[in-house]
Amino acid sequence: MIVDENTRCWYVLYTAPRLERKLMQHLNTAGYKTYCPMQTIYVSCKGKTKEVIVPFFSGCVFLEGNVQEAVAVVASQKAAFLIDTDGKEISVVTDKANLPGKFAQLLK
Repeated sequence: MIVDENTRCWYVLYTAPRLERKLMQHLNTAGYKTYCPMQTIYVSCKGKTKEVIVPFFSGCVFLEGNVQEAVAVVASQKAAFLIDTDGKEISVVTDKANLPGKFAQLLK
């Protein structure tokens, strides 16, 4: 397999919905690269439409780097690595631009 310089291994973290930004802030402060694709939705409340930016995958944050080093930071933030049926952390090897699409394929 030919891998270009932009391809990285991203691990999928799960946290409570609405806490994705907080988790990203803590991980970024600790020196890790994170990514959480966002989307704009429109919510109607009391006859007014409001624009809200929310994560594309509710509760999911992507972490680039070494899993073993990040375990303590992730656990301290009440988050967990998503695992597959074999008990291994789910990882997506791709560049940042293709990450949402690749993860969506894993969910099927």
